[in-house]
Amino acid sequence: MLKVRGVYDGTRVVLLDPVALQPNTAVEVLIPESTVDPQQLCNQKLRAAGLVTTVRTRRSEPRRSPSPVQVKGDPLSRTIQDDRR
Repeated sequence: MLKVRGVYDGTRVVLLDPVALQPNTAVEVLIPESTVDPQQLCNQKLRAAGLVTTVRTRRSEPRRSPSPVQVKGDPLSRTIQDDRR
C-alpha cells in the first residue's frame, strides 16, 4: 500500500506528493480521527455495524409554536374549578 499526503480543499482531495496514477483509479482516503466531528464518526460506526441505515440530522431552525385555537363554551380554567367543587 502506498501512503500519500493530501489536503481537502472543500470540494476535493488534492494530493501533495507526486503519484503516477491512471485516470479514474480508485483510491481510499483515511482521515485521522482527531480531525473528524465526533458525532459524524459515531454515526459512521453505527452504519458500519448495521445498527442504523440512516441518521436524521437536527433541524437548523427552531420549531414554531402552535397557534392558539378558539374553544367555544366556558374557559378551561372555569371548567376545572367547577369539577373540583
